[in-house]
Amino acid sequence: MGAPATPEQAVAALWRSLSHDAGQAGDEAALRAMLHPDAMVYGARYRDGAAALSVARGTDFAAGIGRAGDKGFHECEVAREVRQYDRFTTVYSVVESRHERAAPKADFTGVNSIQLYRADDGWRIISLYYQVERPGQPVSLQGGKAGACLEG
Repeated sequence: MGAPATPEQAVAALWRSLSHDAGQAGDEAALRAMLHPDAMVYGARYRDGAAALSVARGTDFAAGIGRAGDKGFHECEVAREVRQYDRFTTVYSVVESRHERAAPKADFTGVNSIQLYRADDGWRIISLYYQVERPGQPVSLQGGKAGACLEG
């Protein structure tokens, strides 16, 4: 399984790899295939009103995705902005997350900054930084429509 041919395909594949039904795991193999071997994942959220930042190596993040969870997790990318120069790409992505794929309302929304490098075999994610929306401060859908998922 090689790396995706375009940054847009890489980002769409990222969200597909993370999504899974309750009792199942995300697609760890697909995620590992698109992550650079030295990739890092940073996550920000608020816990009990305090900002918290998590940091993980891409390999550890992928291993976590490969474990089955009690709840489903479905990512729906509703907006994407891509900036590219040569082998460098950065993507700003707004994603709604649902425990049930068909739920009319997202359980939470997050913003993501994804940096990619074009290797000889395709685009690899070198870093992912996400932030889950802060209570009382909703994420702008950047012109996207709730529940209308983008394609690759």
